[in-house]
Amino acid sequence: MVDVGMPSDLDGVLIYSFDLKSMKRTRKNKKTAAQLAQQKRFALAVSFLSPLKEIIAEGFKAVARRKKRFVYPFNLAMSQVLRVAITDTSGEPTIDPEKVWLSDGNLPGLIVKDILKENARLTVHFVNRSDFSSWDDHVKMIAYQVDEGVAIRSRELALRHQERVVIDIPPSLLERPLLLYLTCHDRDGIKYARSQYLGKYEFN
Repeated sequence: MVDVGMPSDLDGVLIYSFDLKSMKRTRKNKKTAAQLAQQKRFALAVSFLSPLKEIIAEGFKAVARRKKRFVYPFNLAMSQVLRVAITDTSGEPTIDPEKVWLSDGNLPGLIVKDILKENARLTVHFVNRSDFSSWDDHVKMIAYQVDEGVAIRSRELALRHQERVVIDIPPSLLERPLLLYLTCHDRDGIKYARSQYLGKYEFN
């Protein structure tokens, strides 16, 4: 409620004094249901993508450079999540990890054949999707534990023609569900393919 103060009588005219600071503060704090819902969606997207920030910075840098105006790679990934990766069917926003992109570009992707587990190591076998690709493109696997906010990348060099990539999972993540992604880029790390979601994986 805005305080309009007390009226005063000046030459027969009633004059009210308004507290403008109070009015501004009241208007600023009052948000619509749609604004609050969008705020929740935005916070969820930031929370999900922040542990992946370094991966996204590499995976979207070529796309960011092609834009007419300056844009951060992270903002491109955020835009994708906000447009198609968040649903509100239950009343609370949730993220569909399959629709999240960690990289984007024109390089051909891969066709995944299977995922094998050996102790704390995951091995993904794949085949090439296109003849218009380089044999020495680099393939990386990302394992992301959302609740812990931890994302790790495969360390062993994997090339497109080798048709396999491996990642070693640290003990602290072995009992937690992991979201798996593949990224692929040229040997110079400039051109990327769109990342591929492999699904949720659990060791136990």
